[in-house]
Amino acid sequence: MNLFIVEDSPYIQNRLIRFVEELPDIHVVGVSGEVQAAYAAILASDTEAMILDVQLSDGNGLQLLKNIKLSNPEIKVVVLTNHSTEANRVQALRAGADGFLDKSTDFEQIPGILHDWQQPQLSPNLN
Repeated sequence: MNLFIVEDSPYIQNRLIRFVEELPDIHVVGVSGEVQAAYAAILASDTEAMILDVQLSDGNGLQLLKNIKLSNPEIKVVVLTNHSTEANRVQALRAGADGFLDKSTDFEQIPGILHDWQQPQLSPNLN
């Protein structure tokens, strides 16, 4: 799975990269801390999944989420934020997020979420 990280903190960027590098068959194809640069890079790459922060240096990650889902609804997105208010959670899910995590308490859930996304969906045998 090709993963793009949208996070403006270099510390969190590096932590996520190290975290994901230990997971089999997941490749970080890009990292950006800015909405505009991330949008262009995601559309130009073969991104299949994203880890997305809400507050970015040049804008709101939820607007980026909406734009990405309009352009490519197949991209899976987990929002990872320090701003884990109920309002942000609801907005993220309405914008198309496939998951919503709090950086301070849910960081360890990322491998499980990415692993689940890698598994092919089992369809019933219609024969």
